[in-house]
Amino acid sequence: MSAAGRAAPFSAIAIAAVVIVGAIGFAAFLVLSAYAPDYQPVKNGGGHAYSTSAVGFVGAAELVRQTHGGAGVIRRDTDLSKAGLVVLTPGPQTDPVEIKSILDRRKDIPTLIVMPKWIVTRLRNNPAWVREYGAIPGFYLQQMLDDIAKVQFSDPQGRELRSIHGTDLRVIDSTPEGQPLLVGVPDTEIYILADPDVLNNQGLATRSGAERAMKILDEIALPDESIAFDLTLMGFGKNPNLLKLAFEPPFLPLTLILLAAALLAGLHAIRRFGPAAREERAVAFGKRALAENGAALLRLARRRHRTGGRYAVLTRDAVAAASGAPPSLTGEALDRYLDRLSKEGEPYSQIAARAQDAPDTRRLLAAARDLYHWRRTVTREHR
Repeated sequence: MSAAGRAAPFSAIAIAAVVIVGAIGFAAFLVLSAYAPDYQPVKNGGGHAYSTSAVGFVGAAELVRQTHGGAGVIRRDTDLSKAGLVVLTPGPQTDPVEIKSILDRRKDIPTLIVMPKWIVTRLRNNPAWVREYGAIPGFYLQQMLDDIAKVQFSDPQGRELRSIHGTDLRVIDSTPEGQPLLVGVPDTEIYILADPDVLNNQGLATRSGAERAMKILDEIALPDESIAFDLTLMGFGKNPNLLKLAFEPPFLPLTLILLAAALLAGLHAIRRFGPAAREERAVAFGKRALAENGAALLRLARRRHRTGGRYAVLTRDAVAAASGAPPSLTGEALDRYLDRLSKEGEPYSQIAARAQDAPDTRRLLAAARDLYHWRRTVTREHR
């Protein structure tokens, strides 16, 4: 069977289906890559409002939701300046610059900073739980607030609550031992809770703990003020990226236009207009190729106007053969013979001299054209 008679291994429909499925899969991959950070799991053992571990604050968020009618969570930086009371729950590794940036953005809006206390690690077999390895030293927490207030933290013994001390601090709540627990920074709406066990899940394990937590929040927040828990400090912020912007207004129409243009380009490529262009050889065959290559070399060397003399000799030899000139005639004798062949117009010797001495390509072409017409005239009369 000839090659033309063999059937194609894949039909056009199968190839089109593969291309369409691949395009849809690639588009789905881009969309999921853009929105994947928004759907990453946040219910781990960290100290944030989605954590169900002992150091998490999901219990406090649920308590606020049931008593105040709603508790928000902040995952966008732009929402930090819109909420009422915002509860910041930084971790041991939180950059103090990030805390200061949030406080500068909120300015005169109440903000509660719940300082971390425990050094923990997540359990391998249950990431929602943590294992405790001791308390964070007080001097380390002090460094986290150096740009906010000059304070000192006590190092608790066992399960006792940590206290906070500093100059001109407004004491709002105290530990059972009478030490400052919740304080306000002078001339600001910034509040610092020295011990997170008052608000975290293990602190809300009892009714008295839940009542104490709500008492602390009510002392800061107004009755009709919303309470929100920040998640940006713990790395769960939903900040837009360039890929995500392509799928949201106002850039979504531009993305759709680009997709439509790509589709039209694909349809244009599928149906070709006219026969396929054949690839030419790098070095062509035949006399014509040799002549073109020689002409190209002369053009590069800028010596085309020096070829007039050779063309005049070729014309002389062709006319001498066509007119039956004696073989003994050469040089000037042959030129005089050729001059006598044309009774009208410019004689051969003068045209040949112009071609020989042409100073540029334009004059060479003029002389070559005159030689060609002279040859046509003479050979037609002497056939």
